Amino acid sequence: MNKINDKILINAQILRDFSFTLLKKINMDDKTSAFVTDSLVQSDLRGVDTHGVVRLPTYLKRFTTIEWKNSEVIKDDGVTALIDGNNSPGQACAGKAMELAIEKAERFGVGLVGVKNSNHFGTAAFYTMKAAEEGMVGLSFTNASPRLAPWGGKDPLLGNNPWSFAFPRRNGVPVAFDISNSVVAAGKIRQASMKGEEIPIGWATDKEGNATQNAEEALKGLLLPIGGHKGYGITLVVDILSGILTGSGFARQINGIDKTDSPQNVGHLLGAIKISNFIPYEEFLDRMDTMTCLIKNSEKAPGVEELYLPGEIEEKLCQERLKYGIPIPQKVITKLNEMADELGVDRLVVN
Repeated sequence: MNKINDKILINAQILRDFSFTLLKKINMDDKTSAFVTDSLVQSDLRGVDTHGVVRLPTYLKRFTTIEWKNSEVIKDDGVTALIDGNNSPGQACAGKAMELAIEKAERFGVGLVGVKNSNHFGTAAFYTMKAAEEGMVGLSFTNASPRLAPWGGKDPLLGNNPWSFAFPRRNGVPVAFDISNSVVAAGKIRQASMKGEEIPIGWATDKEGNATQNAEEALKGLLLPIGGHKGYGITLVVDILSGILTGSGFARQINGIDKTDSPQNVGHLLGAIKISNFIPYEEFLDRMDTMTCLIKNSEKAPGVEELYLPGEIEEKLCQERLKYGIPIPQKVITKLNEMADELGVDRLVVN
């Protein structure tokens, strides 16, 4: 058995097949199951483990508890469209939206598709990279349950609201920018709490809005935005685009991912831009090559070995994990196998 600390290395295809089988067992169709599975496994491959198969038990519980049906296009008008997610999995809603946005961009030069009544959609880059693979600029926005306050406030009104842009490059590895808007993810604070460690000032506040180094108090309080008031502004804009513009939930109307007995009421906005409507595609790639060389060959700060473009570190890790396996914590494997037992599916076999 190949292990790294308390984690076991599992082949990506084995993990994908196992996850797909579990989702099919709760009566998801092939395409919906594939969207969810591909999103989860890609997250693990790229090192975004918080959005990988660790989420699968929560998804399985949610979609065997709430009422949902497959998403449907309810408005279609030239370059834009609106999809009602019907409380279905966010990955399937957003995946369908990006496919439609790409089709529209091919025809009109740009495509923008909103989604309402959806759920957690995983990593934002999963969708923008699909546009980049088609030689287009991709963009995606989603809102989330409240974890941040308006700048200067202490009431959690806004989600961490991730967003992403992706741009094709000649070598096939796109520039893929994907962030949420807090200084650190809640998971890092949770890890510090479990270890009994303090956190740096500037990560979070307690529930009264006071700066704190106490990880437990921080978990009861607020995450702080990147760049102070600038990060607050960004997360507000993403909520407007994802929730208000689409007619979906926003601010406190979004339920947490772990509240599996209720729809989340999440909204998304997906878009694609056809590059050749602006400049010839090959010229765009040449200019991207020039930008890449400028960055890669620029002078490094002391102690820095290499300068990276957004998405390069994740791609490097992806290739490594495709070769050697994805490290999955034993407790996650145990939970997945418990779900397999409940659903009558063969367990995830670890050699």
